[in-house]
Amino acid sequence: MSPVTRRHVLASAVFAASIAAAPALSASGAALTVEDRIAIAEAVAGIGLYADLREWNRVRSYFAARVTTDYTSLFGGEVATGDRDALIAQWQGLLPGFDATQHLITNIVVEGAGNEAIARSHVRATHWIDTRFWTVGASYLHRLVRTPEGWRVSAIAIHRLYEEGDRAVLAAAADRVSAGKE
Repeated sequence: MSPVTRRHVLASAVFAASIAAAPALSASGAALTVEDRIAIAEAVAGIGLYADLREWNRVRSYFAARVTTDYTSLFGGEVATGDRDALIAQWQGLLPGFDATQHLITNIVVEGAGNEAIARSHVRATHWIDTRFWTVGASYLHRLVRTPEGWRVSAIAIHRLYEEGDRAVLAAAADRVSAGKE
């Protein structure tokens, strides 16, 4: 088995284990309605769309007050839990440094009951500066909770499937934001 194949097999096993180890959804509660499923899918897709459009208040509206993020398959590190505004500020410190970003989120499958749901999907996220780009293909796992304001994302996990292009554009984008050139 090649090192790349071995790495993908290991990453897939780690991701599967993280899903299996995640707290189970409550079995109690009414089945999700069609309206619930639409609202959940809109939240998942809306985060990517409005981040790409830099409409930060709309991005914020899809998150619960506290959000857990798992980007370990992309960047290493640890799973983090924090305030949604801190997460959005983090994104604002990077995404405007790109000339364009595009998060294509597809194949959204929703499961759950009552006030809890999980949405699984695919994402192909491309980030451009001039002719340089970095694309990551991945699967997402979003956990959502029903609040008085509607369905809100309380956790995001990404499992990297592949990368294309130049990952160094991430640092270049952050530098552009720091220099005020976004």
